[in-house]
Amino acid sequence: MRIALIGSVSSSWHALNALIESGVDVACVCGVDESRAAKVGDYRPLRRLANNANIPFLSFAKVSEPEVEAFLRKHKPDMLWVIGLSQLVPDRLISIASSGGVGFHPTMLPEGRGRAPVAWTILLGMRAAANLFYLTDEPDAGDIIVQKEVPVLNDDYSEDLIQRTNEVLAEAIKELAPCLKSGNLPRIPQDHSKATFYEKRTPADGLIDWVATTDAIYRLIRAAGRPYHGAFSYVDKHKLIIWRAKPLAPDEGPPPASKRSVKPGTVLEGKMEDDLIVKTADGAMRLTECQLETVDTTPPAQLLTPGKRLGA
Repeated sequence: MRIALIGSVSSSWHALNALIESGVDVACVCGVDESRAAKVGDYRPLRRLANNANIPFLSFAKVSEPEVEAFLRKHKPDMLWVIGLSQLVPDRLISIASSGGVGFHPTMLPEGRGRAPVAWTILLGMRAAANLFYLTDEPDAGDIIVQKEVPVLNDDYSEDLIQRTNEVLAEAIKELAPCLKSGNLPRIPQDHSKATFYEKRTPADGLIDWVATTDAIYRLIRAAGRPYHGAFSYVDKHKLIIWRAKPLAPDEGPPPASKRSVKPGTVLEGKMEDDLIVKTADGAMRLTECQLETVDTTPPAQLLTPGKRLGA
């Protein structure tokens, strides 16, 4: 079975690398061009990996470009794998492959269909998985080829969960390789009655509400972190991106009485160069990695001092 792969992110790279290492016949690869990297979260180019394996490669800005269709028709794949591509792949491209299209999704399907699955998994405390499934008209609803659960740890940031999911995806592909070579793939229908759906998330969804619980704020910081835009707050009119943080233990930081006497969002201790301790609704957070985007020449040391209030 000859496979064509289209992708643009780290899961695309790991899938392609696993196919190559397993000796599966990869007919060709299409990847989002390097010039578009800044517009794709978790972008990872496929050009070098394909070239090193002597696999025909085509870059594109839009998958709907006529050059993509001509390239796929030239190389006549049996299956078209769409791994890690946020663009909608036209039916005319999938129909080029005689055995149809295959997609990837990182939740325990049928749970968690839809958008931003990694972020929602962390926000809601859900399970993760590496799935390969047949593409249909309904997103993430096709018959499953393989599903392997991915452990989700209590302190996972999005980049941690993505990396672990990529590793499990690669393992699943290597285990599936004999079936790919023979063309005899599993096909397990999803129970649509158990389907749940995740909505789209935007950078604005990373805004921290300091009146929320420490756990909720910690989940948001981890979910919105790299390779995404980051959770954020404001000090005066300056945006503060919070990349890393840790809930403060009850015996850490200022005395409990001082924590109770201030409003959520107030800086209790620290300064920009060190960790900042900020009050939450039920405790405090230690901000261990921040990025301040100033709009004037005010020194950060004057902006983030004990007593300052963070907010929208």
